[in-house]
Amino acid sequence: MNKIDYLLFLEKYFEAITELTETSCFFATTQFVSDKTNKKTNIVNHHLNNLFKEDQLIKINSKPVYYLPKKSLETFLARKVEKSVYESFKELTEESRDVFDQLIGSQYSLNHVIKQGKIALSYPPKGMPFLLTGPTGSGKTFLVKQFYEYAKSNQMVPNDAPLITFNCAEYADNPELLSSKLFGYRKGSFTGAESDRKGLLELSDKGILFIDEVHRLTPENQEKLFYFIDEGKYKPIGENEEWHYSDVRLMFATTESVDDYLLETFIRRIPIVSQVPSLEERGTREKRDFLYYFFKKEAGLLNKQILIEDSLFRFLLAFNFSGNVGELQNLIKYICGNSYVRQGGIETLNVSVGDLPEKLKKEAFKSIDFNQKPPIEISPNGKIVDSSYQSMSVFFESIYADLNEVGCQYQENEISFYHWINDSFERIESQFKLIDNRFLIDKYQKVKLQTIIEEICRVMFETHQIEVHQETKEILLTFLELLISRETKTIYPDEVASSYNVLFSEKLEYVKNTVELFVFLFREMTTVGNVVLNEWDYLMLHMIFSYYGRLKNKEQINGVIICHGKSTATSIAETTNTMIGQKVYQGIDMDLEVSFSEIIVKLQRYLSLHETANGTIILIDIGHTQDLKKALETRVDGSIVIINNVSTQLALDVGFRIVNHENIEVIGKESSSQHFSSFSLFQPEKKKVPALIISCQSGIGTAKKLQEVISANLPRNTPIQLVLSDYSHLKRMKTNTTMFNRYEIIGILGTADPEVAGVKYIGIDDLVSEDGHQFVSEIFNDYLNYHEIQELNNGVMKTLSLENLVTMLSILNPEKTIELISEMIVFWEKTFKIEIPNNLKTALYIHISCMIERVITREYVKNQHLDQVEFEKNHGFFIETIKNGLEKFESVYHVEVDMGEIFYLHQLFQANLIGFTF
Repeated sequence: MNKIDYLLFLEKYFEAITELTETSCFFATTQFVSDKTNKKTNIVNHHLNNLFKEDQLIKINSKPVYYLPKKSLETFLARKVEKSVYESFKELTEESRDVFDQLIGSQYSLNHVIKQGKIALSYPPKGMPFLLTGPTGSGKTFLVKQFYEYAKSNQMVPNDAPLITFNCAEYADNPELLSSKLFGYRKGSFTGAESDRKGLLELSDKGILFIDEVHRLTPENQEKLFYFIDEGKYKPIGENEEWHYSDVRLMFATTESVDDYLLETFIRRIPIVSQVPSLEERGTREKRDFLYYFFKKEAGLLNKQILIEDSLFRFLLAFNFSGNVGELQNLIKYICGNSYVRQGGIETLNVSVGDLPEKLKKEAFKSIDFNQKPPIEISPNGKIVDSSYQSMSVFFESIYADLNEVGCQYQENEISFYHWINDSFERIESQFKLIDNRFLIDKYQKVKLQTIIEEICRVMFETHQIEVHQETKEILLTFLELLISRETKTIYPDEVASSYNVLFSEKLEYVKNTVELFVFLFREMTTVGNVVLNEWDYLMLHMIFSYYGRLKNKEQINGVIICHGKSTATSIAETTNTMIGQKVYQGIDMDLEVSFSEIIVKLQRYLSLHETANGTIILIDIGHTQDLKKALETRVDGSIVIINNVSTQLALDVGFRIVNHENIEVIGKESSSQHFSSFSLFQPEKKKVPALIISCQSGIGTAKKLQEVISANLPRNTPIQLVLSDYSHLKRMKTNTTMFNRYEIIGILGTADPEVAGVKYIGIDDLVSEDGHQFVSEIFNDYLNYHEIQELNNGVMKTLSLENLVTMLSILNPEKTIELISEMIVFWEKTFKIEIPNNLKTALYIHISCMIERVITREYVKNQHLDQVEFEKNHGFFIETIKNGLEKFESVYHVEVDMGEIFYLHQLFQANLIGFTF
């Protein structure tokens, strides 16, 4: 057993208690746990004390010592516990507490309102007037009652001080009567005034007077009241000489805009105005708590267990209550009453969608989920069993356990660094898919959260050139929703995650810096929820950002322009980026009065947020080459090229070469020679990572699937990277590409040889041939042992058998796909009067399988090398023959193969058949 098992053991026993005593908590001693688990007492005591140190257990320091699970205890008490150690159960149960502790939303949506109210009440000598605004039913009157209790418990008012509530709306049509109610009157002051009558100001002396619907006060009454606020005195109606005094704290409430109804002079007398949010603005978590609370009240009133149908609970959670908390409470009373009458005297009350009023029932039926979850159980003693929500409370524990498992594998050298990232992300993604995020936070909050994420990503791109992909934004939205809905602290200690984060930052520090920037911007901008991140959460963000960063496969060099002048560099950078059509350069202006060391700091900050293994090119107007080298040589992972005499023309030339993924050294040599500049190249001392290029003539889609095959069969701790490359680009550029500068290229795998001098090539047809083992050995011999090479070859052979290959590359039935392609090949052989060799047949099976998938899913691949007019003019017979062969496939699936795909086929035939002229 580990310590988590001991915590779960205590929580399970705690579920059954109905009171907090030594007798009822018999299970919470070291001896009892030891007896039940058959573990030595010293081992049990060790784990219980560790849980206590991690704030998971509360200790009752009696004889024997009792260990109570903190989360369960706080749920039972319906409040936070103030200490970690208590001398007795009595001290725990009688612990003084803030009257707001039990108030739903006191730490979240109402936190600001409560703070403002406390300030108003406690301000010497007799508080300040306080105005609550907010919609009908939002709980303003209830809050005032809580403030009254708070004032009494903190000796701001005597224990017998009155709380008097006065609703102006009841007297809005009779201003004189309203005035007499507030200020009182003297005998004979008007018809019917047969004796003196005290007003509410006098009756609430030493206490609190709450004036509701204050906007219904007439201007005259407002003036009388603000005079009382200023001077502390007033005159009852009919009193001409004597002033009356009252020591009263004033609280007001209104549902209307104060500026539209109240005198400016009156508003100025109320220094604190606070908005009470609507039920929808308070969020899904608090709405859920209100549902629990009101159903608990009904369960206690009826003395029955209530089972709430999942569909009903979800409907209530999603429904927009225009009457706010008051409407919700009344609806729950109606539902329980309807169910009580319908079911009679049975012990358990089952409430369902059918118990809703007719006007809501039809709407609820539209959203019923037929995959019903277990009902929510509410007991008369207040115990709640909600399996769906309780699963949320352990969600983070589960995902942290997964991350810990993968992290241990990396620490034990069982998997490579990049497998650590991929495996961790897959665990995160799979856990996220288990969550029903429709009810994590409410729609209002979600829209705000989406807007905040978009704004953060805009700032990151415009300020730091960090591009955040849409997929990243979507998973970040889910992640932040989960954090906002999280209530409890994780059991997993932060120290473990912290060690993983240190390991991660040693490899990808720029991702760590990017995450910190994202979190900083989020905290600055957010107005949604209460988000607190621990070390595990940071680890999750590291994996998310690095995974999607690698998916981009962006082998682009960093471009930086540094110039003297207030906006020279930024102007050249912006102009060049616009002309190139994408952001290539970051401009750093070097004002004459700014030291170069400050420019270095800016440059280091920029590079710390970006992948530098592909290399960095710095264009500068004059000098500082050695200073830049010294400042950056230990801060970047790739080569540094510095070119002086920067101009827009030079920046354009270098920029287009960067976009074209050319080798950084070649860019430096050729661009500087053409623009009368000089360049310096600084190579890092770090050893290059070995990499295998995978490049297929039929496109990146096929190459990616072959990458998956090889990756699945390589040892998981191998340092070898599998990088993708466009075939035409590789064939044209040879070694003059970014990847040859970044990696130690050990070979090329694909469907056609791009003929790169000095680099071994192995074709897919070679892999599946009788000599496949030999071909694999030629590339991997320096990095894998004989046994590993044998396993790799066997695994690849198994995966790339013809039927499995087509299954892997096509969405169709493998047998049907093979049959279709076989018929095409036979037809083409007859029409072209050729015999297609096995290597080309293999390539055709691979290419056409991928082509079928692309065509059916409408994911067309644009062929940038296709001149359609010229192609159709010179190869009409080929096009006609290919289309005739594809006719059956097109008619069966009601699709049309585009000219780009046919052009790819023509390239395959020409590359693999000597003298093919069609």
